[in-house]
Amino acid sequence: MNIALLSIGTEILLGDTVNTNLSSLGQILYNNGFTLTSELTVPDEKVIIKNKLEHLLSNNDVIITCGGIGPTEDDFTKEVISEYLGLNLVLDNDHLSWMKSRWESRGLVMPQNNVKQAELPEGSKKLTNTNGTSPGIYINSDDKHIFILPGPPREFTPLVKDEVVPFLSKNFERTDKDYEFILFYNQAESALAQEIDKFKPINLDIAYLASKGIIKMRYDRNSVSPEVLNDFKNNIRNTMNAFILSTENIPASKVLLNLLHENKLTISLVESVTGGNLASALVNHPGASKALVASNILYTSESKKEFLSSDISNDWSTLTENLAKASKNKYNTDISLAILGEAGPIPSSDYKIGQIYISIATDTNTETIEHNLRGSRDDIINRSVNNAIWDLIKFIKKL
Repeated sequence: MNIALLSIGTEILLGDTVNTNLSSLGQILYNNGFTLTSELTVPDEKVIIKNKLEHLLSNNDVIITCGGIGPTEDDFTKEVISEYLGLNLVLDNDHLSWMKSRWESRGLVMPQNNVKQAELPEGSKKLTNTNGTSPGIYINSDDKHIFILPGPPREFTPLVKDEVVPFLSKNFERTDKDYEFILFYNQAESALAQEIDKFKPINLDIAYLASKGIIKMRYDRNSVSPEVLNDFKNNIRNTMNAFILSTENIPASKVLLNLLHENKLTISLVESVTGGNLASALVNHPGASKALVASNILYTSESKKEFLSSDISNDWSTLTENLAKASKNKYNTDISLAILGEAGPIPSSDYKIGQIYISIATDTNTETIEHNLRGSRDDIINRSVNNAIWDLIKFIKKL
């Protein structure tokens, strides 16, 4: 059984909107025993929508569309699909009355443009949208199952969970994939794969995803026997243990936060090159306040001088160490980290672009690490955050 997503919206192709519906749908389907087979994104152009719909219908059993069913003139997904299938649009008076009542409850009159949201393809099923005025729509056309859903994620995701998943569970068999993950750090993707290929079982379904210094290895535990899988995992631990970040599919920041919690450690941060991104990565997770006490963004020399209450060293290794120690003393935390560096694209110091210094301090020990990173400004900043997380994890494990 093949499932496809047709994402409709010129704003996605222009980069004005990130297609979070794709990742949400993939995760929801996988968590419920199904797999998204393919996805296409098309602009708000009727001919292209029709052509890509035709292509997906010929290769898939279930097609889910998102976007293009609002009240404006560039919303015509429903119209294109109805015309392609030879279906007339019929006004749902009950839905129209409901929409008007929503406007009236706010002391407003519903614009005439919104009427088209109450039009449904004949023979279709209306799907209740609990977060918007455009209903979802289900059409069965020659045993091809089409779900026409709104584009806003807060409307799309609930409809997938409440309507699409129950339909799939009732009408199709679940897939038998059961993925596990191992996250590696400080490894080149090709070198890692080459090393793992030395003992990888022939039939193991495996894939790699590299991002900002982290390599996520995904494998289907059901593709080989339990005994073979156990041998494979033991070989991983025996040969690559020093580079394993996690055996869970979680962000590196969550791995660090869990480690801080397990060791009952508090931490304070001084960020320059990362501009608060390290602290932000931690506070994205519930319970961050149990570990993270404070974070200072010190971007200029003047701010660093004020924080230290003294002149600052021109040696960034020394300066980073001084900032880490000052942060620890200021907030009385168990551990502190300071990070300085050049992100570019034009150097603001005598240091090279991508040259990063990280200092970690406790009452009894201080360690300073230099990294030389490559890439764009965004790449260097993001990789600096991940390097800081990785250095902290290694440092804490040695305590």
